Amino acid sequence: MTRCAIYARYSSDLQRAASIEDQVRRCQEFALRQGWSVVATYADHAISGAAMTGRHDLQKLILATRQKPAAFDRVLVDDTSRLGRDMPEMMKLIDEFKFRKVFVSAVSQGIDSAQDSSRQLFALNSMMDEQYLVGLADKVHRGQEGRALKGLNPGGKCFGYRNVPLENPARLA
Repeated sequence: MTRCAIYARYSSDLQRAASIEDQVRRCQEFALRQGWSVVATYADHAISGAAMTGRHDLQKLILATRQKPAAFDRVLVDDTSRLGRDMPEMMKLIDEFKFRKVFVSAVSQGIDSAQDSSRQLFALNSMMDEQYLVGLADKVHRGQEGRALKGLNPGGKCFGYRNVPLENPARLA
């Protein structure tokens, strides 16, 4: 029987922690349909996928694949972006897993690293996952610029200053 590990992640504390539960549920349902067993679940909470560092459960998952024999045969992720948003790091990780005979399945996209065409599909999706971060950064900066042009704090606390709310009776919030 194929033994699977599930890896789930969400990016920031502004997101719902239930996202992990949703990802795990989808991966478990997929494993059940395939007749596979889930032997481990790894999850990183409120950590960006921009880099592999700082993602403690991902590091544990990688170490588990390096055991002889590996602790599982397959890694299930709901979406390629959950594994990472840095294309070179992600491709290196998938290659390392494949070298160790541990395959990756991106459940939502239907990509399986055991298939011959998977490398191109993982590369294409990881390129889009990486580009998402670039677009998001541009939108955040645009919003911060708009707030600054209105004379408002663009976000966070300014070093050496105290935040003092401006009372405006015409404003509800």
